[in-house]
Amino acid sequence: MAALWLDYRQDKPAHWAGPLLLMLALAVLATTVVHYMELNDETVAWEDRLARAEHDLGRDLGRERGKAHRSVGRDGESLEVQRANEVLRQLSLPWDSLFLTMESAAGEEVALLALEPDAEKQVVKVSGEARDFTSLLNYVTRLEAQEAFGPVYLQSHQVQLQDPQQPVRFALHAVWKGAP
Repeated sequence: MAALWLDYRQDKPAHWAGPLLLMLALAVLATTVVHYMELNDETVAWEDRLARAEHDLGRDLGRERGKAHRSVGRDGESLEVQRANEVLRQLSLPWDSLFLTMESAAGEEVALLALEPDAEKQVVKVSGEARDFTSLLNYVTRLEAQEAFGPVYLQSHQVQLQDPQQPVRFALHAVWKGAP
């Protein structure tokens, strides 16, 4: 095996390159740290501004809410009482009977996609799909025969040609007698 010879003498011409590179790296590190601290301070300042703005906005919203609570609506009731009464009216509607009536009239030939009852206008908007146009007309007839509904108006219908079974998508309005 050959002997390994290492030369540790300092008289090499590039002996200053290592310390120079180290100094350069330290200078870049110091510049980066200073820049990071400046950005951090700027971030803290912006966060403080945001917090103050949110606080001021919250205070302004609180004033507006206070005005809304104190404001008086029709018949001398406050708006808050009117809103509570509206929620109570919505909750006291006969939802179960409405849904059962709609579903029982649908049968197997009609699939209901959406029900939008409007108790104030006493109308129920219905959208769904029927197997064919005859099934749709039978569904409208069955709905009109229910005690809970008055006249039923077919708003729109469209045969879904991209579907192999070609169902009929529809939208209708039904006058709801069960709404107070």
